[in-house]
This record gives sequence, C-alpha cells and structure tokens, in this order.
Amino acid sequence: MYKQVVLLGVLLERPMYGQQIREFIEMHHDLANHIKKPTIYYQLERLVADGYLELRRETVEAPGPGAAHEEVALRERDLYYITERGKEYFATLLRDMISTFTPGLNEVDAWLFFLHHLTADEACSLLQQRFLLMEAYRNNIVQQMGSDCEVDAAHRLVNEHKLMLLEAETRWLVQTIEHIRAE
Repeated sequence: MYKQVVLLGVLLERPMYGQQIREFIEMHHDLANHIKKPTIYYQLERLVADGYLELRRETVEAPGPGAAHEEVALRERDLYYITERGKEYFATLLRDMISTFTPGLNEVDAWLFFLHHLTADEACSLLQQRFLLMEAYRNNIVQQMGSDCEVDAAHRLVNEHKLMLLEAETRWLVQTIEHIRAE
C-alpha cells in the first residue's frame, strides 16, 4: 500500500515520466528505499489499469538513454498523470495508513527470538555493532537537519520521526546489552 501512496503522492506534485519518478525516489531514498525499478513500473501499470493514473505520450525535454544520458533534447516520453479517481484513492490510502496500526513481528523480533543461540559475548558484540551503525545513521540525519539546506515540513517530520525511533531503539540496545552481560 505504501508504494502506491508514494507513487500517487509524487504524481500529485506534477506529471512525470518513469525516469523522473525513479530519480525522485532515488533522491528521497529514505522515503522509498524499498521501491525498486521493476516494482515502480509494475505499480504504475497497475495504477493505470485501475484508472488511478492516465498515461499520455508527449514530447518533453529529457535526457537520452545510456551514454547519452547527459544529452538533454526533445524526446517522446510516456507521462503519468494522476486522475481524479487516483486523487481520491490516494486520499483514502493516506487516511487509512495514518489512522491504523497493525501490530506484527518484524526483522528485529525474528532475530530476538533466536538470540539465545549465540553466546552472550557474540550477541553483545553484534548488538554493539548494530548500535554503532544506528548512531552513525542518527548523526547523519542530525547533520542533514542542521545543514544550510532548506528542509521542507514533510522532510522535517520524516526526520524527526526517524530520530525518535532511533533514540528509542538505541536506548533499548544499551539496556539489552547490559541485561545480557549481567546474566
């Protein structure tokens, strides 16, 4: 569902052709880092088939393929436009995503369940590695937020949410490492 929200939300900003959508996703990789190129096109095809997007072939200024990528010229491209039905679907999906919570297991829960198969030293070492990676990621976000680049409200909210989650998990990791060492 989030993939459709991302694609529809991107196209609410303006019509785009596939390469522009991919570039937007690459530029905002934290927002949509799980959406790969084949998935983008698959989802776009589904959204067109369901009447949420309209596909129009137009002549636009665009880079060329492969080695000609730096060469911008007038080229034929299939542009994706969000339809009124697509705007309504986006609003429904967005409201559903905001207002619901689906508990369930995730990757962390899976490895926690089997953590006892490692020695205490190895478990603590691996958890410490995870902690350091998370701290580096957190510091990167803080640095981005403190840079001179102007950050829009949406990116600020996303980054604040990430920082809160990272803070909670790093606190938990420290407590877990202490707990394992104490046993």
